[in-house]
Amino acid sequence: MKKTLAIILAFTMITGLCACGGSQDSGKGEDSTVKTTQNDAQEDAGDTKSKESPENADSATSGGEVNLRILLQETSAESVEAAIAPYLEQHPNVKVELVKSPDFVAMNQNAIAAHQANDDYDLITVNHVDTLAYVKGEIIQPIEEFAKADGINYEDIIFNSLLEQGKSDGQLYAIPINTGTRVLAVNKELFEKYGQKYPETQKEMLEAAAALARDGNFGFVNSMCRNSYVPTYEQGVFLMGNGGRLYEIEDGHPVAKIDTQEMKDFLNFNVELLKYMPKDCLTMTEDDGRKAFATGNVGMYVFGPWEYSLMPEVDFTCELVKIPSGTKEQASTSGGFQMAIGSGTKNPGEAWNLLKYITTTPEAMASMAATDLPTMEEAYKVAPYTDKKYDIFREQLETAYLAGIPVPNLNEVSEDFFSYWTDVLYGKISVDEACTKAQESVQKLLDKNK
Repeated sequence: MKKTLAIILAFTMITGLCACGGSQDSGKGEDSTVKTTQNDAQEDAGDTKSKESPENADSATSGGEVNLRILLQETSAESVEAAIAPYLEQHPNVKVELVKSPDFVAMNQNAIAAHQANDDYDLITVNHVDTLAYVKGEIIQPIEEFAKADGINYEDIIFNSLLEQGKSDGQLYAIPINTGTRVLAVNKELFEKYGQKYPETQKEMLEAAAALARDGNFGFVNSMCRNSYVPTYEQGVFLMGNGGRLYEIEDGHPVAKIDTQEMKDFLNFNVELLKYMPKDCLTMTEDDGRKAFATGNVGMYVFGPWEYSLMPEVDFTCELVKIPSGTKEQASTSGGFQMAIGSGTKNPGEAWNLLKYITTTPEAMASMAATDLPTMEEAYKVAPYTDKKYDIFREQLETAYLAGIPVPNLNEVSEDFFSYWTDVLYGKISVDEACTKAQESVQKLLDKNK
């Protein structure tokens, strides 16, 4: 059984992974006594696990030395060290080893290998698009009972729109530790030069883009085809504004929402927007798009908080505004990372205590955010999130949602829709035809999850 689950997880979690948020690189690290190591894949070692109930889980806090391992991406290690340093000072009997993976593919492989070897990590960092695969593979365990036993109500702590990321069948499995939402960056000089106001609707955005696209300038830039998550996350902010999603959950099952007016409006908007974009926007990398905006001859760019650390220096005034509204509302997308307890941890009580500290302490959550955003209101009272430059993102989070509740084969679903997205942008297929064909194709993939 465990071998089968590993094969399923390897297929669904290792292909086409995307953070769907920002860079996890951070300069917020502090000196600590946390031990770090580079993880090697473990061997498959049978099928037996010993689990401890929450009622008996606190035995690790009796004073004996406890060793916890946290699986994470290498670039987030400094942020985690800074977040847990105060906890380790208060609990000298707890030793933490940060097991660093170079990327998400390796991190998922390590989680699977450890689970197969009955050597699960105590705490695991999970990309939100992979959460359900971890749940179905029984790599992480529910934490509802731990929270109830300690009187923790995460709905009073974590932004509820993000909390859904870590749930399955009503059970809470993982807590969002950071998020990334998007706003619109505008080149103030170009807007003033051509007498344009900042757009509040998608219609106004197209009008502004058309007015700016002259004299060697462009209205908008994005790397439109860099990966399969662009249509649902980066450009997906405009789909959300139309009230659309790639799929919705109905009666417990995912149902494709592609052959809809909301999706057609979204695709037509992007086809029109292409007219005012650089010619190479369909082939450029993410960094190419960022650099193109930084040149000063592009009017608008979708901007996440991670851009503060990645955007080249510009010699024009860049202002941030909320994403222009679509036919239904003003909205944006969110994503991010979570932390969960390994299903086979030998120290469930202490793993929970550390997780509880991280996810209920504003200072810890501010550190965990790295170059993204905290997932709790109180963390915005902690530096650096007290800086006014984060105000627009906190405001945008009020109407920022998951592009879709994750399904185990989300990567496969996203890749399938992406093929129609690229065909539409390259003019190989009409919007109406793409919506009809993609509806049927994506639904077949979603039906695998029943």
